[in-house]
Amino acid sequence: MEPMDCSGDPETVLDELLGLYRQAGGQEYHGEKVSQLEHALQTAQQAMDAAGTEEEIIAALLHDIGHIWPDDDSVVTDVGVVEHDRIGSEVLRSLGFSEGIAQIVAGHVAAKRYLVANDEEYASKLSEVSVESLPLQGGPMSSEESAIFSQAPWSAEKIRVRVWDDRAKTPDAPVAALETYRGLLLDHLRKQRGVNG
Repeated sequence: MEPMDCSGDPETVLDELLGLYRQAGGQEYHGEKVSQLEHALQTAQQAMDAAGTEEEIIAALLHDIGHIWPDDDSVVTDVGVVEHDRIGSEVLRSLGFSEGIAQIVAGHVAAKRYLVANDEEYASKLSEVSVESLPLQGGPMSSEESAIFSQAPWSAEKIRVRVWDDRAKTPDAPVAALETYRGLLLDHLRKQRGVNG
């Protein structure tokens, strides 16, 4: 996929980002019963319904951008782009999103590994595709990895977004439209650049 021009004003960057979701977001979500766009909107809806913070809602909406905007070195499997969490965080940093959002997106796969290792109920409810992708993502965390993860910055936010992510795979679930998030995204990008509305 061609790289977006990240040097433009926030409105131009946002137009390109939302266009990317409209264009590529309709693709199948790696064996799940929802599309990429449906999954993104359902995850963001979960965040909204839970009264998530601005950064949590934006991270929830954009957490899988690494699947729909892989880099040139991406390894693509039947269950998605390997390291889509890292790729997504780099993309969002380059677009001007906050470090908090980039960190949450970078850690949403690690949060899955943490939860599988430490929450039996969570592990039992993973979809077949999530179970299949787990070994590619490093498997359940060790006790030492879990301790490090739980003390790291943004760990609580990463876990919340991960839980919303896993609940966002229901066909035809009612969600707000993509355009609903335009104002939130634009305000965030303007704040990050110190641009007044």
